Amino acid sequence: MKQIYSFILLFTILSNLHAENVFEKNYKQQGDKNLRSLQAEPSTEIYRGWDKDKDNILMLEEGYDLMGFSSFAGPYVPPSEALEYGKQIKADTMLVYDRQINEATRATAINKARKNLAKKKFDEAGKIEEIIINADDLADPDVMYDFYVSYWAKLPKPLFGTHLISFSENDERGSEGGLFVVAVIKESAAANAGILRQDRIMKINGIELNTPEEFIKELIKNRGQTVVIDYKRSGVLKNISVQL
Repeated sequence: MKQIYSFILLFTILSNLHAENVFEKNYKQQGDKNLRSLQAEPSTEIYRGWDKDKDNILMLEEGYDLMGFSSFAGPYVPPSEALEYGKQIKADTMLVYDRQINEATRATAINKARKNLAKKKFDEAGKIEEIIINADDLADPDVMYDFYVSYWAKLPKPLFGTHLISFSENDERGSEGGLFVVAVIKESAAANAGILRQDRIMKINGIELNTPEEFIKELIKNRGQTVVIDYKRSGVLKNISVQL
């Protein structure tokens, strides 16, 4: 996992500065509510993400599945709060994305300096103490950020090893039929059989597939056996035999 990203930053754990955990407040569950980590008590890790779409594919390929995400805009919130909630829901890994969406204002810094000035005492000569501007003075509470945090669970080794989606009849992407391969889990049966991302799984043992649930049902029914998978790659129909 640590080799996936060119830049991985572990955040320093900060004290909780907010009464309400905004990451928990804005959490949205994704998919199966019963999704759980392979570990009963995972050691939750938090990393900085770069590209959500590419990172999502990489996580799926590494055998993780998305538990849910937190998304909101507001003042800066320390990542320790996201980590706190990630531990609460027992996520294995979290990816944090934050983007400043406005500019710091000079007025904010000046107003803060004025407040500091008002607190100064006159010295013996009746002069006001010199203003020293530091990092705290330059911090702008009016600066807003766009936050997105994804929470991931590490799953047991799959029977086949693909993440699939189906398209509606009104979606032109569904014109070829079958199930679109979003990601292939590394070292899985699917990966070893040569299935690639963007392939389309058409049939299993001659049974046409319309939903991922249908495919999963057939996989479970044939656990431990060899199945024949019909799939399309760039419009060309192919088939393989796979030991589950």
